[in-house]
Amino acid sequence: MLKRLYPPRRPQSVGEVLDTGFNILAASLFKTLPYGILLVLASQLVNIYNLAIGYPLQSRLHDVPSIVVFVAGYVIQVATGMAMILRQRAIARAEPYSTRAELRHGLRVVPQIAAVGFLSALAFVLGLILLVLPGFYVLVAFSLAAPLVVLDAKGPIEALKFSQHLIRGHWWRTAGIYTITIVIAIVFYFIAAILVVVALQLVHGADVAITTAAARVLIIALGAVSFPYITATALAVLGDLKVRDAAAADGRTEN
Repeated sequence: MLKRLYPPRRPQSVGEVLDTGFNILAASLFKTLPYGILLVLASQLVNIYNLAIGYPLQSRLHDVPSIVVFVAGYVIQVATGMAMILRQRAIARAEPYSTRAELRHGLRVVPQIAAVGFLSALAFVLGLILLVLPGFYVLVAFSLAAPLVVLDAKGPIEALKFSQHLIRGHWWRTAGIYTITIVIAIVFYFIAAILVVVALQLVHGADVAITTAAARVLIIALGAVSFPYITATALAVLGDLKVRDAAAADGRTEN
């Protein structure tokens, strides 16, 4: 029987949070893989459109249809990403889940997530204009706002405020967890890319077309795994900070 991974029973160390993220990923990877693949494809929707009509890849938004495709891709990405974290939470809680309910809820919160993204980006840019560090502070402080919208039904402003509240006093710790997560993802990408290159070298007669096709398949495969990894880590961080916040409210914080 799957161990309940979210929320944790007590405040966790950095290593334990990272371990919880890995455990959530391991428990949910194959069940969230379709979401991961859909996320990658949605992120490339404009490029797919450009290729279909004969435009170069770099011409992302060159006409009204391309803008419509871009917006559609964004909506699919947000809805799928939110559905993914809903499924991961259900699996981490050993609860049942429904693809239809997840996607319906994911679509419903797209406007709120868009508002969170816009406000976070605005605060980040203003922070960079004023001073570099405040910009990066905002980037971490607001990082849990989107999960709070979809998991706790908070509005955009409320989610941003509560995300900052949870991370206050734990900013460096949270930033460290995110940094380690990113480094691990980069190393994973690098190793996978090397393995693909080596494999192609062993294939007799591998040409540019084969190499290009293999690279595209690699991007989809790695993206399908990296997205669940990121959301699993965010879920682990959120669970730990919620437990810490509850402990602080009870006057028994453990740092």
